[in-house]
Amino acid sequence: MVVLSVLLWLGPFFYYLPKAVWMVTWVAVVTLSVDLGLAVGVVFSMMTVVCRTQRIQCLALGLAEGTELYRPLRESHKLLQVPGLLVLSYPTPLYFGTRGQFRRILEWHLRLGEGGQEAPKTDDPPDAVAEPVRVVVLDCSGVPFVDAAGARDVVQLASRCRDAGIHLLLAQCNASVLGTLTQAGLLDRVSPEQLFVSVQDAAAYALETLVRRR
Repeated sequence: MVVLSVLLWLGPFFYYLPKAVWMVTWVAVVTLSVDLGLAVGVVFSMMTVVCRTQRIQCLALGLAEGTELYRPLRESHKLLQVPGLLVLSYPTPLYFGTRGQFRRILEWHLRLGEGGQEAPKTDDPPDAVAEPVRVVVLDCSGVPFVDAAGARDVVQLASRCRDAGIHLLLAQCNASVLGTLTQAGLLDRVSPEQLFVSVQDAAAYALETLVRRR
């Protein structure tokens, strides 16, 4: 009964998991027992989360002509790119299990240090970054959570960008992610003016920055 009580208490936290998890749990409860069935459901859900978070991708975005929307470059060759500006989307949780790949991918895109020597697996065109980057917008709308280890990597990235003369802008961080990044010392590396509520606002600011630097 203790196991059942704990699992029932944890139930709401798994509300947004795929329906397949609940189907597996239901079958396990019917065929085994309530305690064992719920335990199977929790284990299965954890395996699902781990598998999904290991599918790391970082997408370079371009501006759809005639709009203010930024779409993955792999979707069309007609998307516009501004020389010196790189817009990246990282739609993956950032935690201790993904932080290494996150760091290598960002280093490759930004040509920072050893990360630029070997291209990681990405879905972007090979010429997505043709010129030196002076401003980078990191779209964090697809990052559901960040742990302390991942937050430290973001703070280190901010420091490396600053040292390399690259202006780093963060867009659409949810409250939880922004709170974790702040606790890790992000605001010691970037100013509040480098945080934006949308990619469009960040890109507009980036364009102004590029004009001022010319």
